[in-house]
Amino acid sequence: MRVSTLQTFNIGLNNILDNQSAVNKTQQQVSTGRRVLTPADDPIASTKILQLQQDLAQREQYDRNMTAAENRLKLEESTLGSVTDILTRVKELTVKAGGGSLTLTDRQAIAAEVSEIQGALVDLFNTRDPNGEYIFGGFKGQNPPFVLQQNGRYEYEGDEGQRILPIGASTNVATGDSGKALFVDVKAADNSFTSFENPLNSGTLNISPGFVVDKEAYTEFYPDDIVITFNSESDITPPGPNYTVRRMSDNRVVDGLANEPFSASTEITAAGIAFTLTGEPQPGDEALVKSTPKQSITDTIFRLQQGLNRLEDNPTDSATLDTLIEDTLTNLTFAQSSVSEIRSQVGARLNVVENTRNLSADIEIVNKEVLSKLSDVDFAEAVSRLSLQSFLLEAAQQSYSTISRLSLFNKL
Repeated sequence: MRVSTLQTFNIGLNNILDNQSAVNKTQQQVSTGRRVLTPADDPIASTKILQLQQDLAQREQYDRNMTAAENRLKLEESTLGSVTDILTRVKELTVKAGGGSLTLTDRQAIAAEVSEIQGALVDLFNTRDPNGEYIFGGFKGQNPPFVLQQNGRYEYEGDEGQRILPIGASTNVATGDSGKALFVDVKAADNSFTSFENPLNSGTLNISPGFVVDKEAYTEFYPDDIVITFNSESDITPPGPNYTVRRMSDNRVVDGLANEPFSASTEITAAGIAFTLTGEPQPGDEALVKSTPKQSITDTIFRLQQGLNRLEDNPTDSATLDTLIEDTLTNLTFAQSSVSEIRSQVGARLNVVENTRNLSADIEIVNKEVLSKLSDVDFAEAVSRLSLQSFLLEAAQQSYSTISRLSLFNKL
């Protein structure tokens, strides 16, 4: 067999290049600490490494979600605790206001404190998280959920949405509660109602929250609704603003209140409830009194404040005040129960977050151990291999140098 000079050179050069490539690869493994540098090094291990890396990256996102959820839930729990404390103080003032020896002046002093407390309570209802979003606004977190109206009442302008955050592959947790469910849709002590103006009104009509002055009369009327409609000024003599009170169900006039003259502030008593109309309504404007088995916390406190400020020291108003005090205490108890129930749910969610975090941490440790075994280099073995490969490279270089001088031209 004849071996050409060119073939001899090629074989020697290829040996050097192969050994040089092996040395470079081992040096890269030692410098990076990674055994698998490319998928070609170990296709099966590469697939498992990719899966583990994706799982660890996803767990990092879940960890961030758990931190965000925990912060919001702790803020909500703290806020609800403060709400409970304030409601307890309102109950104390309500009991104090029911004392038979108090005068209207005494009750008005209590009403002033109740008004201040209501402001503090609404501030809690409009609590914002560190990102500036209102935690009780549902999905409408950018705007305050409870807004003061012209008649002194607070209306809920959020929605009923509940934000859900994934904290695991199959685990989600609610990170807030709607203020409507918490503070508005609260069971009432007895048949209740809510009053509001028709949004299509062209004038400036306002209606107060009102309160029950005759339980028997309102129980008989319930669950019907009341519509107060302003008529043409020519319907009365002399002409002027006037209104009619009707049932919503059949349009019948209530308690004979048809074409009643209206002044800048008119108190109306119909179907056992009393409310006040103010403003400058136009013909066709309407106010509605809608029956409901629920009553918001803000309405409960506002009605208490209005009653303490307005009910006089006479037998009729004293009876109305007794009913108001009794209903207020019951409504506040229901409100505290509603808040306590949600607060318990918040505590349960915090437990879910904590348990999920502990489980995720355990799985993360296992995954990192497996990833290390698959991808990390064995430094002792790699350094020994590098020494051998360096020796082989040096031997190949020396052999090539010797063989390259065995040409016949060197003998001529």
